[in-house]
Amino acid sequence: MVWVDFLRVVATFSVVWLHSAAPLLHKYNELPITDWWVANIYDSMVRVCVPSFFMLSGYLLLNKSEDITCFFTKRIGKVVLPLIIWSLLYILWKHYYQGSEFITLYSFYSLVLTPACFHLWFLYALVGLYLFVPILRVLVQYSSKTLLYYFVVLWFFAVSIIPFFEKVVNIESEIDLKMISGYVGYLVVGHILGNIKVTKKTFIISVFIFIVLIAVTAVGTYLLTDRKEGVFMGYFYSYLSPNVIFMSLTFFIGIKYIAETVKVFQSEVFKKIIKTLSSASLGIYFIHIMVFDILNNGDLGFQLSPFSLGALYSVPVTAIVTFSLSFLVIYLIQRIPIIQKIVP
Repeated sequence: MVWVDFLRVVATFSVVWLHSAAPLLHKYNELPITDWWVANIYDSMVRVCVPSFFMLSGYLLLNKSEDITCFFTKRIGKVVLPLIIWSLLYILWKHYYQGSEFITLYSFYSLVLTPACFHLWFLYALVGLYLFVPILRVLVQYSSKTLLYYFVVLWFFAVSIIPFFEKVVNIESEIDLKMISGYVGYLVVGHILGNIKVTKKTFIISVFIFIVLIAVTAVGTYLLTDRKEGVFMGYFYSYLSPNVIFMSLTFFIGIKYIAETVKVFQSEVFKKIIKTLSSASLGIYFIHIMVFDILNNGDLGFQLSPFSLGALYSVPVTAIVTFSLSFLVIYLIQRIPIIQKIVP
């Protein structure tokens, strides 16, 4: 399934791209407005990265049938243990490299509930979803399509529409939909979309919607931030906002169609390259913040950050260099016995 590997690679690169653009967004009153707008558009383009990972997990996990012991044994080895090790590494990194905090007992026992570095939140969310997967599998595998669509619509209202209206009218809803909250709906959406045949017409419509929603995300973020006199307001960036949810669906459809229909994706050479990059995706996600720090400090003989050049160039250059160096490091780690287990 080359589209699965390709989507994973694009989503991973999008995370790196997002973190390359993000520092500029909090400098609204310090940057030329054109640079801020470029960063805003760049960031808006890749808000689909994390939802794409969730949807891939739904497609890959909800179709399977395995006992609960087998399921959690696999997840511990692939996600939980690497998360623990990388969390410890980031505690040491913050102290010995960044010099930003002391190592205390709290630094370690707090890992049970909160990440050691901001980007690791995704793995905590993923662990929470994994705990629900064995139950969700039963619902998915023994439900009609109508019931699955109902589940997704109900989830969308619970996590996106009702919160949106709460913000607009400033009234807190008393409708209790907490039993279907968070990112769980992305798993079911991934299962549904991953098992359909995408037509050319659907692809074209998806591309159009995706582009329109990039504009909605960027303009909405600007209006809210400008209203707050430059204090960044990220509502439209939220992974559960209506615009990002629909962007994520259309992006998923688009990538799947491209990978299944464009001839170059069927060549063995391309498949091998994509598979190699895909196998390193989790490791790249873990390590790229360290690479950002090293580049920003100039420890490789040159300094590179989102502020090095104009935003139009600095964001993509920083993202490409960071992604490439992260991949090279992970590629080497994957070939070292024992150590390779931290980047499964």
